[in-house]
This record gives sequence, C-alpha cells and structure tokens, in this order.
Amino acid sequence: MQKKVTDAKNKKAPNKGASNVVKKESIFNYDVEVPSKNNNKKLKKKVQKNKKRNDEKYIDTKEVPKISKKELEKIKKKKRKEKLKKEKEIRKQEIKEEKERIKNRKKRNPKVIARRKKSLKIIEILFLIVIIISAILLFLLSPIFKIKNIEVKGNEYISTNEIISLSMIEKGTNLFKVRKREVIDNIKQNAYIENVTINRKILDTIQINVKERKVAFMLEYKGSYAYIDNNGYILEINSNDLQGVCKLKGYKTTEENIIVGEKLVEEDIKNIKVILKILDVAENYEIKQYISSIDIEDSSNYVLYLKSENKTVYLGDMSNLDIKMLYLQSIIEKEKDESGTLHLNVDYKNKYPYASWM
Repeated sequence: MQKKVTDAKNKKAPNKGASNVVKKESIFNYDVEVPSKNNNKKLKKKVQKNKKRNDEKYIDTKEVPKISKKELEKIKKKKRKEKLKKEKEIRKQEIKEEKERIKNRKKRNPKVIARRKKSLKIIEILFLIVIIISAILLFLLSPIFKIKNIEVKGNEYISTNEIISLSMIEKGTNLFKVRKREVIDNIKQNAYIENVTINRKILDTIQINVKERKVAFMLEYKGSYAYIDNNGYILEINSNDLQGVCKLKGYKTTEENIIVGEKLVEEDIKNIKVILKILDVAENYEIKQYISSIDIEDSSNYVLYLKSENKTVYLGDMSNLDIKMLYLQSIIEKEKDESGTLHLNVDYKNKYPYASWM
C-alpha cells in the first residue's frame, strides 16, 4: 500500500481574519491538528489570568495549623457528645409529643371524662370531711374543755391523792389532750393497781376508775412481811402483821427475787392456787378463820397452823379434802382445850385420822 504525503504548499491559504483556524497536516492519511502561534499566545494569557485569580483568592488566607492526635480525639469526643445530646433532645421531644397525644386522646375519651368527674366528686367530699374534722378539733381544743375536776373511784388501799399524783394529770389541761394509755401506764406503776379506765365527763371533769389487787397472803421476809395477792404479785414490803391474813411458809422464791411489782416463782404460784382451794373448803366448814399460816414446802403434805387453837394439822394433798375438813371441824369443837398435832394425811380406806396431844 502506497503512502501519500500531501505537501503543505499545494494547500489553499486560509481566508483573512481566520487566524484561529488550525492547520492540518496529513501523515499516513491521519489528520493531526497543529495549533497556530496565535492560539498559543491566547492560551498563555488564560493561564496567567487564572493564576492571578487564584493568587487573589488566597492572599488573605492563613496556613492551616497542624492538629495533634490528642486534640483530634477531643474534637471527635466533643462531636460525639453533641450528637448524643441532640439524640437525647430528639428522644425527649418524641416522648413529650407522645404523652401529649395520649393526653389528648384521653381527653376525648368519654370513659376517662366520666372517671375524672367521679374522682373530682370524691376529692370534694374528702375536702369537706377535712374541713368538718378541723372544725371539730378546733372546738374540742377550745378553753371550754379545760380540766377542773379529777374524780377517782374504786380505790381502797391507795389514796385518791396518790392516784392523781401517779396519773400526772394537771388541772387546766385540755380534756382531749389527756393520753389515756400514758395515764393508765403511770397509775399501774403502783403494784396494788390491777386495772385502770379513764372516762371524760361533761365538759371539765375526768374520771379515773381503778381496780385494786387485794392482799391475800403474807411472806415472812427479813423481819418484815411481803404482802402478795392471790395471783402471786408482790404488792408491798411492810413491817405490819395484818390480822386475818394467812402467812405462807416454805416458799421457793429467793429473797433477791422478792421485788415489789414482780411475781413469785411459778412453783409458788401453783401452790397458791392449791391453798386458795383449801381455804375455800375451810370457809365452807367455818374453820378458815382459825388458819394462821400454811407451809407449802411439800406439795404432797401441806401443813396448817392454827395459832389460836395451838394445833398443827398435817393435811396431806388435795385428796378427800371435804372429809379432812369435817374431821378438823369436829376436833376443833370437841378438843378445844387440847394442843398438839393432828394427822389428817392418812389412807382413809385403811386408817382413821389421829391426834398427838401434848
């Protein structure tokens, strides 16, 4: 294949004013555009203009300082925090909007409206009750109810003044400021007081009703006597020998445990219950007044002392008690002038009671 090369001289000259036209040279049938000199000049001018513009842009700019890793981490953390804060705020706003939607939905719900009306009525009623109670309290705490009189009833051993003193109630105190529980506890500090009730009377009077324990037995204790009731309560330590009160001997309670207001040991309390039954049967046979003391040391053989008759009676246990008391009654009547020991602690199927006179 023959290569054709066109000579530039044979080509036609370009028209005047067409300086921008690019000359073409044909090499091996390929057309290559060759820029003219004028075009080169224009391109240079454009490049220079662009440089000037770029220079003008960055005349006032400063160089960006280098950032360390720590500062970069701080910036990242700050951004993360800001992001989390924004997310929280968005979440709060969403929750708030949701609550508002629920609230508006409830407002439109007829059941909710009815429930609200009902609750409002209840609140109104409660408010009225509070007002009424407040008015009653103000009335009760007024000077009309100041205590002027203190009455005491049911006391025999303890004097009225002592009970009032124990109660710690003062005249002039508001009747309704008296704390009943506190007054009862104060009065019960006295061992003789078994029970107390407090009543408010009229406008200015308070009544104290007491139930006293009664002395049922005496214990010989350090040259004196410990008064006890029929439940084993120690009521008082006194040097007076009470007439007509039975003494108990052979008790198990130690002297250290004989304390006013306390009780005897359980074994002594059990024996007291037995003695009370013996005395009840003795009273039926009119011989209780002769019994001055009882020895309770041996529960299988109680010993009665008849001081006025100068007789000692071995009673045994609680078996055949009526028969024993009948024998004792008969002997007291028939052997008035005799003194000694009477044995009622025998087997009544095989043996009769017997006496050992002095």
